[in-house]
Amino acid sequence: MRKSQSNIFYRLLSLGNSESTPFREAYKNYMFNLFLMMAAPFALLVMIINLYLGEYVLASFNILHLLIFIFGFYISYSQRYVNLRPLLLFLGAAIAAYTAYFFKNGNEYRFLIMIVAAVVLCEKNWQYIIFVVFVSTTFVVIRLDELPISSMGALQIIEKTVKLAFPLGFFSICLYYFKSIYFQNQYRLEKAYEDLNENRAEKDRILNAVAHDLRSPLSGISGISRMMLTDENLDDNSKEMFQLIEQSASSSLRLIGDLMQTNMSVDEYYQLKHIELNKLIRQSLQILFYTAKEKGIEINMQLTDEKLMINADQDKFERVITNLVTNAIKFSRQGASVIVSLEKKNQKAVFSVRDNGIGIPKQVQEKVFDLFTIAKRKGTNGEKSFGIGLAISKKIVELHQGKIYFETEENKGTCFIVELPLVA
Repeated sequence: MRKSQSNIFYRLLSLGNSESTPFREAYKNYMFNLFLMMAAPFALLVMIINLYLGEYVLASFNILHLLIFIFGFYISYSQRYVNLRPLLLFLGAAIAAYTAYFFKNGNEYRFLIMIVAAVVLCEKNWQYIIFVVFVSTTFVVIRLDELPISSMGALQIIEKTVKLAFPLGFFSICLYYFKSIYFQNQYRLEKAYEDLNENRAEKDRILNAVAHDLRSPLSGISGISRMMLTDENLDDNSKEMFQLIEQSASSSLRLIGDLMQTNMSVDEYYQLKHIELNKLIRQSLQILFYTAKEKGIEINMQLTDEKLMINADQDKFERVITNLVTNAIKFSRQGASVIVSLEKKNQKAVFSVRDNGIGIPKQVQEKVFDLFTIAKRKGTNGEKSFGIGLAISKKIVELHQGKIYFETEENKGTCFIVELPLVA
C-alpha cells in the first residue's frame, strides 16, 4: 500500500529516497532514518529530564547525541557524506558506552538496536565486525562492573562473562550471516530490476520500429482496396475479395495501434485538454455507422443536450469509444441494435454502450480487462478478437481519473459503462 506523502513520519522515513534510488541504498536510507527517528526523540526527552534534575553533565552528552542525530538527518536529506553513517553509529555507541559505564544510566541496552542498524549501514564486513566487537565487549564490561567481582571466584566470573557474551555473540553472528545473504539478494534483485528495465526498453524500441515499418504498407493496402471498391466495373467476386483485403488490412492496423498503445503507461504520453464529450462521441461514431451497416446493425445515439466537458486526451479517449462500440457491433447478431448513451449523473459524465448480443460468460467475466486475455472470443460473424482492446480502454479511462465496468447476461447482451469527472 502506498503511503500518503503528507504523512510526516513517512516523509522522514523516506528522506533521501526517490523512485530512481537503487534498492540497496533505499533500504540503507530507511534503516538509518528509522534509527534516527527512534533515537532522536528519546535523547531529547532524556536531555530535558536531566536538565530538570540538574544533571548537566549527562545533559551535555544528550546534546552531543542530538547533534549527531541532526547531522544524520542532514546526511539523509542531502545525500552527502553518506559514507559517514557507520561512523555516526560508532560515535553514538561510544557516547552511550561512556555514560553507561561512568553514570550507570542503562544506555548499554541501546546497543541491541545499534547492532541491528549496523547490519544494513555497515556494508563492509570489517566495519560490522569491529562495531559488534566494540559494543559486545563494552556491554559485557559494563554488566560485570555492576557485580561484586572482588568477592567472586574465577569460575563465577567466567560463568557470568559467558552468560553475557554468548547470547550477544550468537545474536551478532546470526545477524552477520543475515547481512551477507541480505546484501547478496539485494544485489541480485537490483541487477534483475535493471535487466528488466533494459529488456522493457529494448522491447519498446523493437515494437515501435516494427509497428512503424508495418503501418505504412498496410495503410497503402487498405487505401488501394477502398479505392478499387469504388470501381463500378468490378464484378461481385472481385468486390468481395477487395472487401476481405480491406477488412484484413484495417484489422491489422487496429492491432498495431493497440500494441503501440500498450507502451503508453504513464501520464506524460497524454495531452489533456478540455473537450466536449457529446461532440467527440458523434465524431467517433461517424465511421462506425458504416461498419455497423455492413452487419445490418443500427447504432442509436441517446446523448444529453447539455454539453458535458471533460479533461481528456482526445485521440486516446476516441480509442475508448471506438473499442467499446466496435465490440458491441462484433458481438451483436445480424439486424440487432447498439445503444450509445451519455448523461450527467452526480457531477460525472456517464457514457455507456449497450448491445443485445451474446453476452459474456461468467467464467471469463473477471478476465475481460486483462491484457492479452484468454477470454477473447470470435464475433457473431466470425470476426477476430485480439483480446487487448478492453485492457487498453480500462487503462485510458483510469488515467483520466474515471472508471469502467460492465453489466452482462449471457445471450441477452452487455452494457459497458464509463464514468468520468466533469470540468466546470
